[in-house]
Amino acid sequence: MELLLGHKEARQRCQRAGGAVLSILDEMENVFVWEHLQSYEGQSRGAWLGMNFSPKGGTLVWQDNTAVNYSNWGPPGLGPSMLSHNSCYWIQSNSGLWRPGACTNVTMGVVCKLPRGEPSFHPMPSLPENPAALVVVLMAVLLLLALLTAALILYRRRQSIERGAFEGARYSRSSSSPTEATEKNILVSDMEMNEQQE
Repeated sequence: MELLLGHKEARQRCQRAGGAVLSILDEMENVFVWEHLQSYEGQSRGAWLGMNFSPKGGTLVWQDNTAVNYSNWGPPGLGPSMLSHNSCYWIQSNSGLWRPGACTNVTMGVVCKLPRGEPSFHPMPSLPENPAALVVVLMAVLLLLALLTAALILYRRRQSIERGAFEGARYSRSSSSPTEATEKNILVSDMEMNEQQE
């Protein structure tokens, strides 16, 4: 939960992801969510709960309009003053208890729940939301890797060629081939014959 948002922004973010702000339907799910929230405690006081006050029935409902049948309110509990359109609700990362409060000037972590029923913890992207920008970034990374690989191959090939040329030169200086020795002997004997004829 690197991203902390106001309640309205959290709702919009989850809707764009195809889900809804976190709903917790039973104690097992509350424990599961709380365990995951604890690792983010330093960055956030908690995560928004996707519930609203319904004036029709005078009760709290989740974003999909189902009744809130399970709750885990911390002390002093949920008073009548917290049942209004101006109230928002969250789960605390340090205790797993639910808290009511004002919606304005408050930021919390965002956990989106996707339609398949599994909670999805979104560390909210550090990747760009624009798909074209993501493709450009991936292409740039791939191009950089290809260039580094090519440079490494050329560097090793160059070292190999230089090492081979040096070793070849050293070999030819250290010993002469049989044909060179024969040619030297012929030259010496020709010179001796020329000297004798004079």
